Amino acid sequence: MKYRWIALGLLAAAAAARADVQVNFVKPDTFSDIKDNQGFRDPSVLKDIEAHLVAQAGKRLPGRDVRIDVTDVNLAGEVEPVGRSGQWLRVMRTVTPPSIELNYEVRDTGKVVRQGKAVLRDMNYQDGFNNYFSGEPLRYEKRMIDRWFDTEFGTATAAAASASSPR
Repeated sequence: MKYRWIALGLLAAAAAARADVQVNFVKPDTFSDIKDNQGFRDPSVLKDIEAHLVAQAGKRLPGRDVRIDVTDVNLAGEVEPVGRSGQWLRVMRTVTPPSIELNYEVRDTGKVVRQGKAVLRDMNYQDGFNNYFSGEPLRYEKRMIDRWFDTEFGTATAAAASASSPR
């Protein structure tokens, strides 16, 4: 009997900590990037960005409902023909930084507690430490998203969110 109450308490705490995170890509056909030389839009890139935004929002804003509308994506580098065969590859240069434009809204028990528009850009994306492996296709974009979440919703916000959540 005692264990049943403990289990119910843990389930209630887990339900309270679960955030509903929605990521929408607004007019992805007009995004600055996410294409190759033929204009092909690789849907897995958007899925990876969505998964990373959901993971970061869930980690930094537990128990909050978050809506993120992505209005533009420009990946690091540019797709260019390389070599004699003219094979198209993404080439990284200091003048081709990643950027993501988005609108966001954070709700707590149905009430908007924070909202805004953000332009994420990492002008020094090739410099400094990156904790994502070099084989990670979106390593620069993920680091940029992580830094934005740290700046916008740092650890103090996450601690306040978990403290205000019912236990």
